[in-house]
Amino acid sequence: MRVKQLCLVALGLLIPCVTRAQQASSGKIAVISIQPLYAMLTVYAGEAELAISRSATVGLGATYVGNLIDDGFDYLSSDVKLRFYPEGRPFQGFSLGGSVGITHVSTNNNTNGGSASASGPSIGVMLDYNWLLGEQKSFFISTGVGAKTLFISDKTISETATLHYPTARISVGWAF
Repeated sequence: MRVKQLCLVALGLLIPCVTRAQQASSGKIAVISIQPLYAMLTVYAGEAELAISRSATVGLGATYVGNLIDDGFDYLSSDVKLRFYPEGRPFQGFSLGGSVGITHVSTNNNTNGGSASASGPSIGVMLDYNWLLGEQKSFFISTGVGAKTLFISDKTISETATLHYPTARISVGWAF
């Protein structure tokens, strides 16, 4: 019950921000996007982003990787992302952001010859460039690079408790 109350309060606080962001920007308050090029490599990723002010957005992203590195390796990540648009136009131009989330990794071929899985929190940074194209400025394209750190404590997955890796994206989507 307490979680429902907190969600309602958060939603109540976000609605005025979204209304102001819509009035101050190009009229687009949200974007839903996917990364279709990575799907060819069995990496499935998607994101939803919501303008909360003239220069900031909050988003939810998810990524699933299946059999990219070797058979039996799975990666599932979910993140909350905050982006700052220094030009004051959400979903357009450069953005700098950060993310926090949870990631689950499992493998059937670990260093001990068996299967293992682990979950842990993650943090990341992102630098993106975005375009809104078309007559209605609704077609969204984004490119970006970044880095992510995954904190796990299971030595059967990795010899170190922290994994660092680069990230990259080319996303397409719809702004509304």
